[in-house]
Amino acid sequence: MSCQGMRNDWPENPWQCIHFGCANWLDIISMIIGLIAAVANGTGLPLIIVVFGEMANSFSSTFVNPWNSLLNEVTKSIYYRFAYYYVGIGFAIVTLSTIRVWTFFTSAARQTARIHEKFFFTVLHQEMAWFDTSQIGTLNTRLTE
Repeated sequence: MSCQGMRNDWPENPWQCIHFGCANWLDIISMIIGLIAAVANGTGLPLIIVVFGEMANSFSSTFVNPWNSLLNEVTKSIYYRFAYYYVGIGFAIVTLSTIRVWTFFTSAARQTARIHEKFFFTVLHQEMAWFDTSQIGTLNTRLTE
């Protein structure tokens, strides 16, 4: 449960800076699932706009005549279908948002715990002179930051 060493020198390729030094395979898979859920969640609003446009087109194509009951039933079925579309898209957005937040939060919490553990281990294994030069609350303050 230890983090990989962080490099002090900057590489020439900026993409080499993007690495997850304190993430294990479970955290990386969790972040990938969260990323997929975030992308899928982002398609919710465009889908709602498309459904709204189709619904607006159906208003102009169907004229509701109060004396024609067959036309009213067809119109009701069209509107029920759009209502089901809205409910389905809304449920998908809520579910995907929950998955996205949960996966990123869990991964971040696990990585933060590993960083704190590594820092605590490093501070406890300092030489005695380090404790003489450091102030009393340094460890507590740095662990809560």
